[in-house]
Amino acid sequence: MTPETFAPFIGDRPPTLEQLERELRKIAAEHPQVSTLREIGRSRAGRPMTMLTIPGGHELLVIGAPHPNEPIGLAVIPALARYLAEHPEDRATLTWHLVGCADPDGVAANEDWWSSTWPPTMESYHRGMYRPPAAEQPEWTFPTESFTATLPETRALMAVIDGVLPILTVSLHGSDTGGVWAMASHDEPALSPVMADIAARYGLPVEETPSDCIGLPSIGTGAYLLAPPLDAEAVGDSGADSKHEWKPAGASSAHYTAKHGLGLFPEVPIWASTPLRLSPQEAIGVLEDARHVLGDLIAEHTHAPNVEARFLAAAEEIRSIIPVMIRNVQHQPISGSGQDLVLLVPVRAAGMLLRHYDQLLAANPYSDRLHETRAKTEAVLLAWCHRAEKALRPQPLPLFRTAGYQADLVLTMARTLLPGRAAGIDAASSATR
Repeated sequence: MTPETFAPFIGDRPPTLEQLERELRKIAAEHPQVSTLREIGRSRAGRPMTMLTIPGGHELLVIGAPHPNEPIGLAVIPALARYLAEHPEDRATLTWHLVGCADPDGVAANEDWWSSTWPPTMESYHRGMYRPPAAEQPEWTFPTESFTATLPETRALMAVIDGVLPILTVSLHGSDTGGVWAMASHDEPALSPVMADIAARYGLPVEETPSDCIGLPSIGTGAYLLAPPLDAEAVGDSGADSKHEWKPAGASSAHYTAKHGLGLFPEVPIWASTPLRLSPQEAIGVLEDARHVLGDLIAEHTHAPNVEARFLAAAEEIRSIIPVMIRNVQHQPISGSGQDLVLLVPVRAAGMLLRHYDQLLAANPYSDRLHETRAKTEAVLLAWCHRAEKALRPQPLPLFRTAGYQADLVLTMARTLLPGRAAGIDAASSATR
């Protein structure tokens, strides 16, 4: 396949929730002999979660928008559906289950920044971002021995996985900058060479050491074994301030599906970027400064009785991640200090704090104190965006290349696992039980 294979099925920007739902319904109506659309659950706010099924042989599950600030997967789902409806050879041996969106509520809080203009600027992206805390992410609230607070969206995905027993579950993740990479539930030898081949055809670099994979076992360039779920009770006990540090929630869709088959997180960026050149001391200095600045801004917030605080809670969790990032740099000084997220994670928190103050001002528009704090927060956001742009020189990647790459990877990995590979998957998954 080439980038032109999926280009006709990919728009000029990721769809909104309404557009995605409309497109999936249209595909099901146009191809009733080969597809069915059903609701698999409802979000916490009552938004529907829909899944398009194209029947064939072995079961495969693809999940869009596992994180709501990663919208490229929303374009992949209808593109795959259109392609499969028109290519019976890829329906012969696999039954495709395509979940449009794993976190409808989170996407609803994000979609304004991509609904009118794509690609976003670094500023527009962070002004409109919402990244939920870990315990409010459907992707990371699958049950473990120490975590049982699963969300309705997670339970809907669990029911699908337990019902169809997929040999492959692909959760369509995305990153801000850099190259493509992937995490897998167990060692799949084909993943790295397949990823390298497709990335080359789509003109995308392969990220060798992404920040999420520092310290993880490598299974080839850009491919890593997903770490076991972290125990919240065993995390964050490294210092006096540990009670304020980030703690994990539950397991992921890849962990949960490993009892049936391969779980895969393919990541694709919004922007190509220049490698970050910071010494370990400089990286730690950036993170320490960001932690103090964010702490001061958060300390100035005021509660309004009728204003939700989800943006504030999300910003507070981002700040709590920074000590963990500092330790990563200290323990892995070369790989840790060169991570784009050293600059970008603080911007995420500033953007969500700005959204929080906008909510407070909507409820109390005549508060001089709120206007002053909002202005300080906006100045921080702009300064940190400028710093990141100057260092990373982000260049937007066309959606037909990024979404096309993920669709191509899903198809190729599915073909690679069949025929004759199902037994290998069964044996590998048995070892994880």
